Amino acid sequence: MSEWTIRDARSEDRESIRRVNVANEPEVGQLDQDRLELFGRAAARFQVVVAEGSIVGVFVGLAEGLDYASLNYRWFADRHDRFAYVDRIALQPDVRGSGVADALYEDFEVWAQEAGRSVLCAEVNTVPSNPRSLRFHERRGFVVVDEVAPYGGEERVAMVEKVIRPRSG
Repeated sequence: MSEWTIRDARSEDRESIRRVNVANEPEVGQLDQDRLELFGRAAARFQVVVAEGSIVGVFVGLAEGLDYASLNYRWFADRHDRFAYVDRIALQPDVRGSGVADALYEDFEVWAQEAGRSVLCAEVNTVPSNPRSLRFHERRGFVVVDEVAPYGGEERVAMVEKVIRPRSG
């Protein structure tokens, strides 16, 4: 993979963001217009990864207090008063393993520390299985705190958390 950069998402990026997201389903959830609008106005981090002039990755990080219908987000909201939640990370295959995901997560963790959040939250599919993502989260210090079937079907997700110490300032 050639050099890449991370920048905030822009409204003109929406079609490219959808394309990257679709290429990563079912590991990430579908991305409709309502979610794109919510992310554009309320996400703590709504970023894209650009390589050779094309968007090759998407990252969405949220905080508590949003009117967001995601059952996974609501699960963490019921558990924590303040938290930082990775809603999605979607990368084109040729970007994986290049350090992009680590850079995105590191940036979000720094934001969470500076914003006084003490826990990073995410979920990882277990049915259908996503072992690459589970290994990534374990390597970054996340632990599985539960496994749930949020949608009532066969799908299952591991709810993962990483305790962080807020930066004192």
